[in-house]
Amino acid sequence: MVIPEEITFPPTHIGDRKFVWGERTFVMGVVNATPDSFSGDGVLRSTSDVQGAVAQALRMEDEGADIIDIGGESTRPTSVYLDAVPVEGNDEIARVVPVIEGLTDRLGIPISIDTRKAAVAEAAVRAGAVLANDVSMLGDEGMAGVIARTGVPIVVSHIRQGGHKGEVVQDVLNDLGAAVDLLVMAGVDRTNIIADPGIGFAKNTGQSLELMKYLGMLRSDIELPVLVGSSRKSFIGAVTGESVEDRRFGTAATVALSIRGGADIVRVHDVKEMVRVAKMSDAIVRGSGQSGHG
Repeated sequence: MVIPEEITFPPTHIGDRKFVWGERTFVMGVVNATPDSFSGDGVLRSTSDVQGAVAQALRMEDEGADIIDIGGESTRPTSVYLDAVPVEGNDEIARVVPVIEGLTDRLGIPISIDTRKAAVAEAAVRAGAVLANDVSMLGDEGMAGVIARTGVPIVVSHIRQGGHKGEVVQDVLNDLGAAVDLLVMAGVDRTNIIADPGIGFAKNTGQSLELMKYLGMLRSDIELPVLVGSSRKSFIGAVTGESVEDRRFGTAATVALSIRGGADIVRVHDVKEMVRVAKMSDAIVRGSGQSGHG
């Protein structure tokens, strides 16, 4: 499905950068300041060990990332990972704030805070984050107020606790629509909202594939720029048999097809490889990055 030319959205200012949606696909690099990331790339072993996370973020910038997303709590589902435990807000702040502070004067691209907690988002913004990425779909009632008060944009990601019994695409549209309404009622400008269909969150393999298939329709109906976070997710392993630490080929397919479906941002662990996938996909889908003769 080629991106319909008429579907355009106003640009979003993230920090001091202007993101023009539809111009090209932007790449968000994942930095997990945790010891227990589902993807096997958690870089923090103690609250005093921040250099690994800082170095990873700087490397991702060099590899072409447009945004760095820093998280201090693993989103591993307890249904799959029996040792997964929630992280207290103060502990999460202690993990992410030193990393953000260590990057604010060194990183030339925007920093995003990946958190479900309003207090963590607010502390991270004070430290230098300029985007919030909430995978709980405003599970913390205070999140909308923090976003409105600080003025930073937000990625609102879909999740339906208990899973889906009906049509997953319509469920996502309905639920995200309600979350967007809450943000707007709280005073958040619609141009500061990015939607994420929440692929892999409380969704089985078939449902995640269905969302991938109908991503273009979802983007058109929700009328917002869309972020897709398919990188290393379990539905890829279910199809390809790749281990969680090495799902680059399966992830590459989802990134390319996300761009075909209209994704504005792809959130990835393997930045170097996926930047190349995005450039090639953009050249085909958007006609960008073309030079010379083929």
